[in-house]
Amino acid sequence: MILLLVRLVLVALLVTRGVVQPCRLNAQLPPTTPFGEALQRIVLANRHAPQRWPQLSDVAADLRTVYAANGWTPLWTRGGQPTRSALSSIAELAQIDRRGLEPSDYDAERLGELVRLLSAAAPPATDDRVVAFDVMLSTAALRSLHSLQYGRVSARVAHADLRFPHEPWGAPEALRALSGTTDAASHFDAAEPPYQQYRLLVDALVRNRALASDTVQLRQVLRDTTRTRDTPESMGTLRRRLDARVLQITTTLERWRWLPHRFAVPPIIVNIPAFELYAFRSANERDVLRMNVVVGEAYDHKTPVFSGAVRYLIFSPYWDVPPSIARTEVLPKARKNVDYLTRNAFEIVGSNEQVIPTTSGALDAVSAGRARIRQRPGAQNALGGVKFIFPNAFNVYMHDTPAQALFGEARRDFSHGCIRLSQPAALAALLLRDQPGWDSTRIAAEMHRAMPLQVMLTAPVPVHVVYATVVARDDGSVAFHDDIYGHDRRLRALLKGGYPYAAPDRRP
Repeated sequence: MILLLVRLVLVALLVTRGVVQPCRLNAQLPPTTPFGEALQRIVLANRHAPQRWPQLSDVAADLRTVYAANGWTPLWTRGGQPTRSALSSIAELAQIDRRGLEPSDYDAERLGELVRLLSAAAPPATDDRVVAFDVMLSTAALRSLHSLQYGRVSARVAHADLRFPHEPWGAPEALRALSGTTDAASHFDAAEPPYQQYRLLVDALVRNRALASDTVQLRQVLRDTTRTRDTPESMGTLRRRLDARVLQITTTLERWRWLPHRFAVPPIIVNIPAFELYAFRSANERDVLRMNVVVGEAYDHKTPVFSGAVRYLIFSPYWDVPPSIARTEVLPKARKNVDYLTRNAFEIVGSNEQVIPTTSGALDAVSAGRARIRQRPGAQNALGGVKFIFPNAFNVYMHDTPAQALFGEARRDFSHGCIRLSQPAALAALLLRDQPGWDSTRIAAEMHRAMPLQVMLTAPVPVHVVYATVVARDDGSVAFHDDIYGHDRRLRALLKGGYPYAAPDRRP
């Protein structure tokens, strides 16, 4: 069964979603009533104490735009009474945990209380209650819609080099539209990522939460596990396990919100904790190339989470041994055994790009950085028959490997940071499919040539190296992967900070 981690990327290419596009709200009318003056004071102060997260710096500009265009009159009440639009939006906020967000972050309970107070007010509610209600609901609407559209924590705050193309989203227009509809659910739906994998994870979240609250089902699960485990699980342990799964799913949903809602070119996606790569063979969303990969060791060679674009391939490449590996691994063995470099097809290259004899002086030059070690193409080469270059600051690339046995391991973090592919020829065929003459026969031949051959792609192909520890499947099953690098733990710590979340230029 093909895992759907990227299947929906294709859906994003095929399905048009109703994302609100920016338009101009030109009217800038001053307040003319005590209500308007009170509303303006709160917005300009960037703070509203009754809210759980009272600092408004993340939404203040959008609030000013909308309220100024509206003459500083209420968006969510008429005659002091909540509108049907307000009731619809609050109902969605009250159950936003179904989408992986927390109702308390958007003051859902407090808004419900204010609805009851305003509805019961006779004579009509005082301006201070109406103002508090309006600002609170507008803030909650902006924050929740933005969080579903982009995520709460920016991708660049969590991973500085995970940079996706910016997709415009008109927050003021979205707020105005929400305040004028009785179908808030459709607006929240439109803000969410358009991927099937995202929806499958939402379904899994709902199921796990329902199970955790159903004592009858929990008892049945305990009976089932007792028959299959040597050590029976207690009710408390099972609940804690389910709570951990819910948290893991909500963390993964946050990561999915970072992805662009549309792709000009279907990307390659590498999922580090799942040890898998996904790419598309065709426009059919189910025609996915999926393969096992090996990623960087968790201890000290982590593969970075970042975005790039494959620009060219090198068949039968040299392996230029990174200086750190040369100093700590290759040089000590070469000094101990003079034949080590020759036996492993290594050679020393001077600053003039000429191969120099292996002598103690040459080894000293490598140690001092005046020369480097490289491995010749061939069966022993650590990069195998082809490598895929997507230029980046980490010098990370994807490549073939002679160490095929490692792909059979359940946990595959063995590399120094680069990404080893179990089916490199298949990926090469996919990337070169539009270039004449590059069939499987030629690709196999070029992977065994004596000297390197560089082949440029006709257009760059995006590569996103991501970190999703939960993957849902079509059949309803869900795979939970270990947080091998601790990135989920750090993201959850960032999420606990609450609104307004840090912007990329002031990362904690």
